[in-house]
This record gives sequence, structure tokens and C-alpha cells, in this order.
Amino acid sequence: MLLLVCGVGTLTAIAGIIVGIIAITKRSNKRRAIVGLCLSALTLLLGLIAGVLIYNWYHSKNLGECFDPSLYPSQEAAQRCVEEKLGGTQPENAV
Repeated sequence: MLLLVCGVGTLTAIAGIIVGIIAITKRSNKRRAIVGLCLSALTLLLGLIAGVLIYNWYHSKNLGECFDPSLYPSQEAAQRCVEEKLGGTQPENAV
């Protein structure tokens, strides 16, 4: 669930990997450390996959041009551009 909240899960996963490695090297409850290490690695992998999917979706919709101040100088113009590209509203010149 934390992975979906602004990527907080990836920070937790990194901390889990560090703590898991420390626990394995100190030989304290090795089984629990290995399970935590595996789950943390899985969380990082899922975060990476989600990041790549979001990045590809962003570029496939060509949303980057909506944030170019030379093309859309105001916040309202940029928002209209995003809404048009995502199908939220119809373009003004559409009949």
C-alpha cells in the first residue's frame, strides 16, 4: 500500500534492505532477515516497474509539451492541454 502513496514504499524498501543485510551479517534471526530482504527487494522491483509504466504512459500521451511555458504560458492553458490530451474535455475547435 505504501508503494502507491507517492513512492514512500520504495524508501521503506531501501531501509528494509539495509536492515536485512545488517541482521544477516549479525546472524540475528536469519530467517526473518532473509524474508524481509526478499520482500524489500520485491517492493523495489514493483516500484521500478510502476515507474517505468508511468514514464512510458506520460510520454505516449505527449504530456510534456503541456508544461512548456512557451507553448502554454498560463496555468489554465496548461491545464486545458492536459485535459484535452487525457480526454477530459473536447478541444475548443472540435464540432
